[in-house]
Amino acid sequence: MWVEPLKDGRFKFIERYKDPYTEKTRKKSVVLNSQSKQAWNKALSILNDKIENELAKKKIEKVPFQQVYTEWENNYFKSLRPNSKNTYVAIRKIIFKNINEDILISNIDTRLLQNFFASLDYSQTYIAHIKSNLNLVFKYAIKLGYVDKNPVENVEIIPKAKTLEDIERIEDKYLEKNEVKLILDQLYKSRSTFRVGRLAEFMYLTGVRFGEAVALREGNFDLDNNIVHIRGTIDYSKGYKQKAIGPTKTQKSNRDVQLTQRTVELVKRTFEENKLDLLSESDFNNDGFVFVTRTGTPMQNSSFNRSFAAAGKKSGIHKRLTSHILRHTHVSLLAEQNTPLKAIMDRVGHEDADVTNKIYTHITDKMKTDLISQLEENGL
Repeated sequence: MWVEPLKDGRFKFIERYKDPYTEKTRKKSVVLNSQSKQAWNKALSILNDKIENELAKKKIEKVPFQQVYTEWENNYFKSLRPNSKNTYVAIRKIIFKNINEDILISNIDTRLLQNFFASLDYSQTYIAHIKSNLNLVFKYAIKLGYVDKNPVENVEIIPKAKTLEDIERIEDKYLEKNEVKLILDQLYKSRSTFRVGRLAEFMYLTGVRFGEAVALREGNFDLDNNIVHIRGTIDYSKGYKQKAIGPTKTQKSNRDVQLTQRTVELVKRTFEENKLDLLSESDFNNDGFVFVTRTGTPMQNSSFNRSFAAAGKKSGIHKRLTSHILRHTHVSLLAEQNTPLKAIMDRVGHEDADVTNKIYTHITDKMKTDLISQLEENGL
């Protein structure tokens, strides 16, 4: 610290320090009325406080990225439905595989993240989901003072060029009516899979999610008015034996779905089959669930998908067959009936119109092409 006399008789005390952002030498000063020993001590104290305040703005802890990520995740998970956590666990595994445990969060920059995203071989939607996750982590890190800027903000997700395979892939997201019939016929052939057939047909006719369907109890149905009340989804996060009914995926997923007469008859038939099994099977659980296994417990998605895919394979259908394709198939049915997109989204409980919109657009475009072909075949 040094002192410079001013023209008005006062004294400016000055001290140097290194700017934490630019690493250049800066100065802080204070003006006092004398340069006595007491004034020097006072100036030293004031300048130290000023410099400390500047340095504190850039006082970053050297903390591993994975430690901060885990800390954020533990807090963020409190706001998630148990079933939703699986998605974030999968994303964490991808991120931790590429950003190892030794990398400090303060050393992560846009270049490192840009290279990370460029190396990923997933859909654009999934990559965007990963980016959103990292963005939340760095916002949390800024708030807690681990870093002072967010390197995710300048990362650009470069769209991949669409191939013919990508364009055609939309048709693999739903089934044609004849394909549904072939699969259902296969499932209904066997005593071991007819229950899978009942559930598959119900989802095909209503567009409900798998978890919503298996969470249904008889009380959710108002068959006099042809309505099913969707109010929850099955939660297996604590294990199959500790299943519970959790909230639906989104607020819009809480809805009433109108049922066709075919669906009403299907549900009534399922009620009767469950009652018969309750009387004839000693190990049948009477928990009131509708779409169940032979022991009366709600069907698991994994076992449903295995039986459903096997039936598809026997039917000669070469598409990725899971329960979700039935939901998309219902969207395609509604699109073929010229149902407005908003009405479709309300029925299936979608807040995100991306997949719904793609299928809707594909079906309606195909209908226009078919209409022209029909006109031309009739010489018009």
